[in-house]
Amino acid sequence: MPHHPGPNSSAPGEPGFVFDLLSPEYDRDPYPLLRALREQSPVFWWPESKAFFLTRHADVVAVLGDDANFTADRRVWNHYVPPTLEEQKHPVVRLQSVNILSLEGREHTRVRKLASMALTRRAVRNLEPLMRGLADELIDAFIERGECDFVRDFAWTYPVVIISRLLGIEPNSERERSFRILADLDGVTFNPMVDAEERQQALDQMAIHLDEVRALMDEKRLQPGDDLMTDLIRAESEGDRFQADEIIALILSIIAAGGATTAQSFGLGLIELLRHPEQLALFRDEPSVRPNACHEIARYQMPGRFSARYARHATRLGELELPQGQMVICSVAAAQRDPALVEDPDRFDIRREPADTSVFGVGRHFCIGAQLARLELETGFRHVLERLRNPRLGIDFDDIAYGGNPAVRGPLALPLRFEASTAGPARVQRQS
Repeated sequence: MPHHPGPNSSAPGEPGFVFDLLSPEYDRDPYPLLRALREQSPVFWWPESKAFFLTRHADVVAVLGDDANFTADRRVWNHYVPPTLEEQKHPVVRLQSVNILSLEGREHTRVRKLASMALTRRAVRNLEPLMRGLADELIDAFIERGECDFVRDFAWTYPVVIISRLLGIEPNSERERSFRILADLDGVTFNPMVDAEERQQALDQMAIHLDEVRALMDEKRLQPGDDLMTDLIRAESEGDRFQADEIIALILSIIAAGGATTAQSFGLGLIELLRHPEQLALFRDEPSVRPNACHEIARYQMPGRFSARYARHATRLGELELPQGQMVICSVAAAQRDPALVEDPDRFDIRREPADTSVFGVGRHFCIGAQLARLELETGFRHVLERLRNPRLGIDFDDIAYGGNPAVRGPLALPLRFEASTAGPARVQRQS
């Protein structure tokens, strides 16, 4: 029997049907609505966004992987309003033209190759000591209290600070605090669901905090270090190097992929582990399941609201004819719960083998920070669950507040209570 999207809503296609991706009801549990769309209107015309909303896995993967017919460059949209000449001079707007999602063909290949070289260097130098150390640093700050707000004290801090320290920003400095504010703003600026006033405010604030990143880049040119910023400056392939704006734009992309999205995966993931205590115990006690567990967390509770693509020219989507510039919105969250992809998709099972990797992107837009994000989740949850014994919510699950971010969904706060375990396996290994 089809699931209706909510207690006060009609089914898709019926008068009065409400589709609001920013509503508290959607943030709390989007999956009944997404299931209803997938079963009753898998290519749904969303009039408020002037876009088709896709929920079947096959359709989502087909569009995201079809670079010949679709692009992520928002400037192709047939309702795109170009910035004024004054807006084009804005230091953040200017970066859009060199963003890895906006670049095409040879330029995209060049920037992605340089970015992969720099990130691979970081990977082979082993990120785990940094991640383990930061996890313990954050947990040390609240463990003696026996309680914390997991979102504020860990989830929103951990992934962003990892990126900050990878870049070579001094720990616990004013620049690190500035970088964390920048990460909060990053998901707002080019989101089509954000109104013009909010977007402009975010752009202006971002420009201030980006000055600190540019200052760091200038310092690393004069005094190279063992850090990602230095690697980005030095990255070279067949005589090509990054331009300064390309480095800044790439850092913003890494923040978007490895910052807010990973932070919300921590919050949503902990909720599911607490809802399923046998799964929590399995994650804590059996290291072999952790890589699959992190994929299952991302699949089962996808933080990203959607991925937009625009038709490069008049094309077809199944039987549907699309004009040039038509926006198509792909719901990766809905696709990951499609029974055509996953058996019993509404069951949370951290032993589950990944059916595919589309939760992290498709084709040439596969997330360049996917490896970083998975390692963050695995290492972060490992330390949290080994050091915080008997973790439990300080409120009812139904009382968790969601929302507050137009790019990703997740809890605003997670009051957590626990007993300290100062001699957990993660602690012992770190001191050895």
